[in-house]
This record gives sequence, structure tokens and C-alpha cells, in this order.
Amino acid sequence: QDISCLNRDPAKVVVVDCRREAFCLQPYNGLALPRWDGSSEDRALYDLTAFLKTIALSGVEDVRTVLENYALEEDPLAAFKRRRTQLEEEEQQRLAELAQGKKPTGLFLGALAGRIWPRSKQQ
Repeated sequence: QDISCLNRDPAKVVVVDCRREAFCLQPYNGLALPRWDGSSEDRALYDLTAFLKTIALSGVEDVRTVLENYALEEDPLAAFKRRRTQLEEEEQQRLAELAQGKKPTGLFLGALAGRIWPRSKQQ
């Protein structure tokens, strides 16, 4: 699939497919998800919604900087969930330290995008 013919800013386009070949012309615009097996237990679309919502709410100028961080992941949504869980745990620790009157050691929630996709080129 070639997104250059969409008449849209490629910085705002995400291609979702189960085959990396589907977005080989613009590899950092793609998100390769595991193929759906027909199971009613599959939560990939729910996880995808959370992932896309996080990107939208974080104010990322170029989605490719985020997707680049997940390009080598076998299951990018699982990687996103792991990073998000780690961030939430660190935030809970920071809040507990604040409640005890200690100087917090963790980062504030304002660093969300940098922690969920740490190698991205945030602007």
C-alpha cells in the first residue's frame, strides 16, 4: 500500500496490517499486528484503540517517530502495554513518595510520550 496517493500528510497516517509487506514503501507509517485468529478472546482492537488514543492525546507531531519505536517488535501492542504499565507503576511510586514527604525519584506524567516511546524524537 502506498500512502503517498492519499493526499494526506504522512506524519498523520498510520497503516495497520498483519503483514509488514503491506506498508514496505513507508515502513514507519505502519503497525504490524498479529493476525486475528477468530477467537473471541482477542483484544487487539481494544489495545489498538488505546495505542492510537495515546498518540492522539500526547500531541505527537509525527506518528512516524512513535511507530519507529515499535517497528522491530513482534507484537507492538504488547510492547506498548508493557511500557504503559511500567510508567503507571513509576507514577504510583512517585505519588507514594510525595505522600511520605520524600523527594520523588520518578518522572512526572508530563513525560508520558517520552516514556512510552523512549527513542522517539519528541519536539
